[in-house]
Parts: sequence; structure tokens; C-alpha cells
Amino acid sequence: MNQADSLPTTDAAATGWGGSPFTLSQVAAAMLIGTVGVTIAGIQPILYGALLEAGRINMAQIGQAATLELLALGIGVVLGGALMKGARMRPMVVLAALLLAAANLATLRVSGDMVPLVRGLAGLPGGAMVWVMTATIVRSARPATLAAASLLTQALVQSSVAATVAFLAHGAVGGVPIAISLLSLVAIAVTPLLPRAFAPLPREPTVSGLPPLRGWAVLAATLLLQAAIVGAWVYMEPVGRQAGLTDAQIAFATPASLASQIVGGTIAILLSSRVRWFPALILAASGLVLLMLGMSRMPAPTMFIAMEMGFGALWTFSSPFLTPFSIENDPTRRTAMLGPSAMLIGSGLGPIVASALAAGGDGVLVLRMSALFAVGTMLLITGLFLTRRKMGGARISHA
Repeated sequence: MNQADSLPTTDAAATGWGGSPFTLSQVAAAMLIGTVGVTIAGIQPILYGALLEAGRINMAQIGQAATLELLALGIGVVLGGALMKGARMRPMVVLAALLLAAANLATLRVSGDMVPLVRGLAGLPGGAMVWVMTATIVRSARPATLAAASLLTQALVQSSVAATVAFLAHGAVGGVPIAISLLSLVAIAVTPLLPRAFAPLPREPTVSGLPPLRGWAVLAATLLLQAAIVGAWVYMEPVGRQAGLTDAQIAFATPASLASQIVGGTIAILLSSRVRWFPALILAASGLVLLMLGMSRMPAPTMFIAMEMGFGALWTFSSPFLTPFSIENDPTRRTAMLGPSAMLIGSGLGPIVASALAAGGDGVLVLRMSALFAVGTMLLITGLFLTRRKMGGARISHA
């Protein structure tokens, strides 16, 4: 390995494990593959808004489809860890990308209850691709910085897709599925740049591979935060229409919010080594609460769009700090490996609860429910911070 091409390997955790030395090309490939797998999470409002306008799904089916796909993404992350071991990783990534493309193309031909089913099938290979990115981040010497970089990459790709679809095919149900299918081919092209296998994670010899109690509390907080964010996000377009946004404003709002996510991700990268997880997460969660309650009051369209942009910025700003939050509460990084699954499961549970509240066509309750979930996140994070203890000198070995 060329040392000049390696990422720095300074110690990033209290365990004393300095992380794995990845080359820049390996990290870039992993980030891109994981981003392709999770691209749909940021542009669901565009896909489901188009399907709703075309009469191919109803309001309740938006939540059902979003839930099944995001839950399947979470399950796919776990399956990726089980299947992509050793020399099998690269061929399995190629297979996952092909399956993701096939499921997206199948979306062009279905309607009604088949939409949630097909989107659920799309989630499994997408989650397996996300695992590649997660395994790289968790094993790196600078997990918080790479986590922020991954969110920025996702925001860049998602905003580019959203802007392209809005410009070329606004309202066309094929815009998002075709875009993701094309991105899947790009993921296949960069697969040879991945490492052949990942190094084992450190562990304490006397404990099982499951997270400790504090780790489960971290996963619960992560799940609630994502339930809050995505529960509101997938209904942002219908709620925007309820607030009086025109078709042109709707076409602008989602790409603008995704562009704001780039700003949030950039700020997170700049601050990831300077700001602790507790103030960052509390600031982001409290800001999300205020914005969601503000949007639930149905402000003027321009103010609604501004709030939606703030929502997007806080979303990507908060997510990278979940990695150091997890590692400090479980230095073995077992919890960190399960973090994306908790995020994606929460991302699925939020929309299914929201779909029940939005069944009557009113999105106000969705935003208020999401604000309540965010408050629950703040309580868990505060409890873990107040009961924290120094975790230096942990005895670890490599699993």
C-alpha cells in the first residue's frame, strides 16, 4: 500500500485501536457504493409525490412504501455483514447493485399495493451496499470525519438527482427509478477499487458480540431521531401543498432542501473534530423540533420552504455525530456497526406511524408526531451524557 495514498491513522477512540489504513480510492469507492444504496432515502418525496399525482398510490400507501423500503434497507445492512465476508465481498456488491437496478426498473410497471412490495424488494440490496460504507467508516481512524463525509456525499448525489429529475422529468414517475438504476451501474464500475476484505473489529474478550446496555440506548436514540426526521420528510411534499405551495414551489423545495443538506454536511465535517457529540446532537434535535412545529402551523409558502431548507441542513449536520456518540458509549464499535440499521429501521417506523396520522389527508399531525419523537431522542441523549463514565484502558482484542 502506498503510504502517500493512505488516510491518517491517528487514534480515534478510547479503546486504543487506531483503525484500519484505507487508501483514498478505497474510501471513495465505499462511500459511492453506500450512497447509491441509500440514495432513495433522500428523494422519496419526489418519487412518491409523482406516484400520488399519477394516481398510482394513495396517501396511506406513501407511508407503507416508505416504511417497507427503509425497513428492508435496515435488514439489508445486517444481511450485508453476514454475506459480504472475505473474497465474496466484491462479487456480492455487483450482485446487489444489479438487483437494486432491477427493482427500480420494476417500479415503472406497478401501482397500488404492488408499489410498497417492489420498493421493499429494492431496499434489501440497497442495504447491503450501505453496509460496505458503514464497515469502512467504523473501521477508519477518523470515523466522525468519514461519517460526515458520507452524509455530504449522499446530499450531493441526492440533490443532483432531485435537481435533474425536477428539470428533466418533474412529476414523471420514472425519473427517480431510472436515475437510481443508472447510479447502480456506476457502483458496479467502482467495485474493483474496494479492499478485498475488511479487518476484524476490536472486542473485549469477556463479552458477547452484542452491544452493552448503553449501546442499546444509543440505538434507541438513533432510531427515534430518524423516525422523527424521515416521518416528516416523506410527507413534506403533501404537507407543502397543504401549506399552499404551488407546483413550481414544490419542484424547487425538495432540491433546495437537499442543497441545504450539503451545507449541513459541510459544517459537520468542519466541526467534527472540534465539537463534542452532546452539544451537536442536542442543538440539532432542538432545532428540528422548532422547525417541525413551525411548519405544522402552515406558514406562508416562502417561509415553509425556508424551514424545509433548515430541516435539511440540521438532518445532515446531526447524523455524523451519531458515530462518536455510539463509539464513546460502546468503544468496541459493535453498536456503531448496528447504527445504520437502527437509522434505517427508525426511518421506516416513522413513515408508517405518519401514514396512519395522514390517512385523512392532514399532514399537521405528522409534523407534531415527528417533533415528539425528536424530544424523546433528546431525553435519551441527555440521560446517556449525564450517566457517562470514563472508558479508558478497555481491554480489547480483534474479533
